[in-house]
Amino acid sequence: MILLTIIVITSYVILQTLEISSFSARVAGRISHRAALGTTISQTVYTLSRFAILLFLPSLAYLVESGITIYDYIALVIVAYSFALIVSAIMLIKLNSLQQFFQMLFIKYNENTLPVAILKTLFNRKKIDLNLKNCDGFTFDKVIFKKTSVSFLAYIFLITGYFNAFMLAVFFPENRLFLIQFTALFHGFGSITFAFYIDPMLSRSIDTYSDDVSWLKNVYSILIGRMLSYIAMIIFLLILLAALNFA
Repeated sequence: MILLTIIVITSYVILQTLEISSFSARVAGRISHRAALGTTISQTVYTLSRFAILLFLPSLAYLVESGITIYDYIALVIVAYSFALIVSAIMLIKLNSLQQFFQMLFIKYNENTLPVAILKTLFNRKKIDLNLKNCDGFTFDKVIFKKTSVSFLAYIFLITGYFNAFMLAVFFPENRLFLIQFTALFHGFGSITFAFYIDPMLSRSIDTYSDDVSWLKNVYSILIGRMLSYIAMIIFLLILLAALNFA
């Protein structure tokens, strides 16, 4: 059970880390004037993150089937969200370094296939980064309230879909097969919001804004919205855990 718990937390954090890093590819594409390649690499990284689900879902399902208590389950989810929040904060602060990594990947991709370019960028980083371009670092004046709010709304469903559906299965084990299907409902709402507002808004700003700040505000606003969704869920689960202890 301990090993499965570690696998669930680790795979979830890896999943979230790769999803967040995909934004850095979009930033690198804009800064290096290779927006199309940046979008393609971003989608590649996002698709790569799906492999973490191969470990995440079976391990989480086995824990639920094995009769994990609701207290242990909520504690597991809180730890997973907390680590994901920490990673998100680090990646937000280090966005410039991350986008420079993808700029290096773009350069190596000129002469290699994508898998080879990724390996060379990871394990053979030479002084090529001296010619890389920088982006402005994060400050709170770069956060747009409206876009942060919509990002929060989308990610409150996207980051919680699996955990919330399985939590319902823990609460009502006799209907767990039915309740697990709510994963699609949670993810569906978040995905529609992301697909019809957040992603088009980000793509349009990357394509049209001529200055180097306006479009970056959208990136930072989306990432802050995502971080706020982790914080909101951690607070909610702590309150739920306290309520269950007093019940």
